Amino acid sequence: MYMKYIKLFEELDIKQHLSDRGLDTDKTHVIIDEESGDTFFFLYNLSGEMIGYQKYNPNYVKKGQGKSENPRNVKYYNWIGDEEKGKKIAVWGLESYNFTDEYLFITEGIFDVIRIHEAGYPGIAVLCNDPSDQLKNWLRTLPQTKIVIYDNDSAGQKLRKLGDYSYSVPAGKDLNDMTQEDANKFLDEIIKNK
Repeated sequence: MYMKYIKLFEELDIKQHLSDRGLDTDKTHVIIDEESGDTFFFLYNLSGEMIGYQKYNPNYVKKGQGKSENPRNVKYYNWIGDEEKGKKIAVWGLESYNFTDEYLFITEGIFDVIRIHEAGYPGIAVLCNDPSDQLKNWLRTLPQTKIVIYDNDSAGQKLRKLGDYSYSVPAGKDLNDMTQEDANKFLDEIIKNK
């Protein structure tokens, strides 16, 4: 089994993989460890303070990752700093946000919000599907109309409570599973009908 992972690491071009998922590494600041395949996305709060990161490595399966003893051996790993009342509020994608925007898209995952950014819309990934009261209160302070794009599954349903409006992608898909052209049509239709 060890040899299988070595082979995967050797065959995967991480930059091409990220590009295939819609991430332009020339436009989006990430750190890539090409040897291990780890990609680090930095998480910020509204004050511009970096308060955490998400590590992504496509060489590992997503299922069962919470049981791993080593965070380096999982597909997704989030680290967010602590404060008095628990974890700090961290989101990804604030570089697309302007306080004067009319609306703000909200998704669970980074690769979903990348599709939104590529369509030219502001959006953030909240990195969870069961938002804390602290996160809900923080989002309520933002003046924009919040539009949640959630996965059409039971976990995705919980994310809906963050938005003024919510829309699901087709069953069994994430926004990132759509082509950019299909994602653009989906998002344009939402804006046109809101």
